[in-house]
Amino acid sequence: MHHGIFRRLLFADFTVTRLNLLLLMVVAFLPFPTGLVAEALESTSAERAAVVFYGATLLVISVLITLIVRYAGSRPELVEGEGREEVATLAAQASPNLGFYALVLPLAFLAPEVAAFGFLAIAVFAIMRGRGGRRPATSQR
Repeated sequence: MHHGIFRRLLFADFTVTRLNLLLLMVVAFLPFPTGLVAEALESTSAERAAVVFYGATLLVISVLITLIVRYAGSRPELVEGEGREEVATLAAQASPNLGFYALVLPLAFLAPEVAAFGFLAIAVFAIMRGRGGRRPATSQR
């Protein structure tokens, strides 16, 4: 989704640049909570805290992506003409993730292992939904 947004932009203004920087910082941080979850689910009793921390990190990533795509979609000067409709489609695809994370994150307090699989299901669903709109590349001769 990140690449899909940025390849449609004519340029990135101050807000897009700052939001993107925050997004990239959180994504670079993601291996830490992922490692905590892997370790906690395997050997410790801190699985609840680890899964909540992991889910909160994923929620922040989803919020930042949604903010970038909605901001870019609201600024016609940032998006090339034919890309505006595609950015609106990306915004519609990003929005359900926020709701899913908001539903699964509280579940982490009650059933951390179920929530961990819920986060996996959200990722698989997002990938499948994103691939559903793509057409296979055809070779041109």
